[in-house]
Amino acid sequence: MKISKKIFRLVCLSFLSGLLLITPLLGGCEETPDTTTTSEVKPMPFALNVWPLHMDDAIEGANYVFLVTVDYGTMEPKTTTTEDTTTAETGGATTETTQTIDPNLARISATAENAYISVGPKGISEGYVAEVVVVPDEGTAGSIIRVRVKAEWQGYSDTETITLNVQEKPESLEELTSEAISIRNTFISWVATNCPELGISLDESWYGTVVYPNTVVIKYFLFFSEKWEVGIRWNTSTSSVDWAQMYIRLRTAQFTPSQSFEIDSLSATNKNIYEISPHSMVWR
Repeated sequence: MKISKKIFRLVCLSFLSGLLLITPLLGGCEETPDTTTTSEVKPMPFALNVWPLHMDDAIEGANYVFLVTVDYGTMEPKTTTTEDTTTAETGGATTETTQTIDPNLARISATAENAYISVGPKGISEGYVAEVVVVPDEGTAGSIIRVRVKAEWQGYSDTETITLNVQEKPESLEELTSEAISIRNTFISWVATNCPELGISLDESWYGTVVYPNTVVIKYFLFFSEKWEVGIRWNTSTSSVDWAQMYIRLRTAQFTPSQSFEIDSLSATNKNIYEISPHSMVWR
């Protein structure tokens, strides 16, 4: 009998000890069946947009202008300002402007090899436009230039890579430039008289750059003043269809053209110029 009591006591003690050991485990199971910790992916508060992402017909020494915008979601847009910025011009000349970057704006930068790069404005908010100007170096014909564009804002960043396929220069580039300037002057003289509210005139300082330099029939050229982008294109096939068109875009505030104009015939003695529906996109 005494032996049986001892055995009984040992069994009870073993049971109680085991119960104490598994109690914490049971309590943990009641709280959550899965205790694995997962980290949430924090959504980007803004996005960088660059257009176009590729240019197929670039040439050495010409300016190629990519448009940049940012999406801030619910943030209120602020006035666009920039720090010191240099804009390259065909022929090696440059212009400089000095302003200050607001720390609340997205900072835009760009880098590339075998090309001169400038950015302006360097600080933008939603609703405004920056330009990344790429000038392929001499000796780059036949190559592809890759440009990394970056937007930074309050610890966040977003990037895009844009490319230019550099071709050989056309032999008629000087003649093409001279013709484009003449057509531009005709258009702007008419706009200055008939749309004075725009404040656009030949008194502004303009620099030009060719786009699609190797097209055969339709020729394209861009001109830039401090405030405006002007796109010119014209038909060179025959005198019966020698029309020309021009659009205008406010550089820091518009992503697409705001107004467009047309000349029926460049060979006509009295050229008929009139406003047409704005072109859907800028020419690049």
